[in-house]
Amino acid sequence: IINKNEVKIVLKAENLTLNVDDEGGKKCLLNNISFQVEDGEMLVITGPNGGGKSTLAKRIRDGLVTEGIAAKLFNNGDMRRALIGAESTDPNFYDPNNKLGREAREMICMRNMEIAREWLAKDGEVAILDATNVSRARRHLIETTLTDYPVLFVECVNEDQLLLNACIRRKTTLPEYASYTEEEALASFMKRISYYETIYEPLQDEKYWLRVDSTANRILDERPCESSP
Repeated sequence: IINKNEVKIVLKAENLTLNVDDEGGKKCLLNNISFQVEDGEMLVITGPNGGGKSTLAKRIRDGLVTEGIAAKLFNNGDMRRALIGAESTDPNFYDPNNKLGREAREMICMRNMEIAREWLAKDGEVAILDATNVSRARRHLIETTLTDYPVLFVECVNEDQLLLNACIRRKTTLPEYASYTEEEALASFMKRISYYETIYEPLQDEKYWLRVDSTANRILDERPCESSP
C-alpha cells in the first residue's frame, strides 16, 4: 500500500484481535488494536513481564510474513540465554545496582540492534526488537543508536491480574528453570520482576509510540505524528 506521501506501508492492522484458550472458555488478549508499519522500520516492543509483548510481536511478525513481507524477531532474552546461560537466570543479574549484569544486558541490546540493522540493510523490511525496554534510558539508547531507521515503540501492559499471574507461572516452565522447583522458579522470577519495577517508566518522551492494554481491549495512549511510522 502506498500512502499519499509515497511511503510504502508494509503492515496496516485494523481491529487486530487475539483470543487464547482459558479455563471456562476463551480469553481475549488483544482486541481492536490498530497500527501501521513502514518499509525499513524498527518496531520496538516494550513493557513489563507478562504484558503480552512476545505474543504481540509474534502476531505482527506472522502477519507480515503471511503477506510476503520480510519481517524478523530479535529477542534479547533468546540472545541472553545463548550467550550467558544459567547465570542470567539468577534474579540478581537484573538488579539495577549489579554493574556486571547491567553492562551485559546493555551489550546484548546493542548486539541485537546491530544484527537487526545488518539484516535490514540486506533484504529485511521490518525488524521487531522484543525486550522489556522499560527504562527511559534504554529507550533513549535505542533511539539514538538507530538513527538510520524510523523507530516505533509499542508498550504492552496487562491489567488483568488473573491472566498476569497465569503468564508469570507459564514463564517458570521455560527450559532455563529446569533445575528449579515450580515454587523456586516462581520466587526467582518474581524477584526479577521486582527489579524491573524499580526502573519502569512508561512511554512518554519517545518520538513515536503506542501503549496498549492487551486485555482491556483498548489503546491507552499514543504519540502520533504525520511523519510517524
